[in-house]
Amino acid sequence: MLDNWQRIEKLVRWTGLSVNSFALSVGLPRGENLYQIKKGNNGISKELANLITAKYPTVNKAWLLTGEGSTFLDSNHKMKLTPFYSLDIETLGGSRARHQITSMISLPMFEGSEFAALSLSAAMAPAIPQGAIVVVGSCDKDCFIPGNDYLVAGKKKTVLRTVRNGSREGTIRLIPANRTDFDEMEVELREIDHLYQVLAVITSK
Repeated sequence: MLDNWQRIEKLVRWTGLSVNSFALSVGLPRGENLYQIKKGNNGISKELANLITAKYPTVNKAWLLTGEGSTFLDSNHKMKLTPFYSLDIETLGGSRARHQITSMISLPMFEGSEFAALSLSAAMAPAIPQGAIVVVGSCDKDCFIPGNDYLVAGKKKTVLRTVRNGSREGTIRLIPANRTDFDEMEVELREIDHLYQVLAVITSK
């Protein structure tokens, strides 16, 4: 049977996060709360178990508290796999049906992810470096959050940009991070076929 820290460590590895990032993801102010468990000073409280299972509902709370039973509520639990395309995400855009999936990747903390692809444009550098993997999820184009990054698949062009409200009703501004080489654009919402929110940017060291 795994001890308290080993159970926490197993979940941290499962999410692919660091201990600090895992702590923040469940609502703890810092990783020190978890390191106290590692040192043996604290156990896994019901409050902590509630935080973890609220964020990751497939985790078995009874297992987390006692170490008995299965880690997940479904013993045959399989993490949702996200399609990854080794193509430029702006080229891929809303036409994924025409392209072959390169592989399926497991992203435990992004259950709402729809697909992932490469960012090969310099338009969003350095915020989104060239060659990074961008993970996106579907978004209603009328419910975007101004200031967040989106893949905007339009009728004429698909771009990865920061989205803000436009100067007129029914329009949005598409703002590049690299303003030296790329210009801001304003487009009408009716010209957009799909809007995908950027959920994660994965870079290699």
